[in-house]
Amino acid sequence: MTTINPGLGRLLAGCGGVLLIGSLFMSWSDAAGVTHDGWQTLSAWDVFLVITGVSGIAAAITGGRFGFFRPDLSLNGMTDIFGVVAGILIAWLVLFDFPSGANREVGVYLALVGATAIATGAGDFRVRSLFPGIPEGSRPN
Repeated sequence: MTTINPGLGRLLAGCGGVLLIGSLFMSWSDAAGVTHDGWQTLSAWDVFLVITGVSGIAAAITGGRFGFFRPDLSLNGMTDIFGVVAGILIAWLVLFDFPSGANREVGVYLALVGATAIATGAGDFRVRSLFPGIPEGSRPN
């Protein structure tokens, strides 16, 4: 028996990708009445968040059936790794490294939800032809 639900995983990865990219255009910080979106708040890794969002959407559309520069690393495996790293980076930003004197706005929290949805969704579906089940007779007792 497996807990993997490919339909729900693809939906989570795709919606998380759209949410992560969309959150970059929302307000992330408010300092002295001036709001900044994700592009202005983040200095270097905003492009990484776009790549993570696009890979979440691509994994949802294709089902992760393609290898990512190697046949043993699937697109949804790469997307899962990117989603986990993006979630850790955003959580670190929210908890420890937010610009001083700035208030956290809704965009940063939606980005965290999007990255978590990508990581959860991409880790929840897999291509059964690449990862076949273990035959009943060869399982250890």
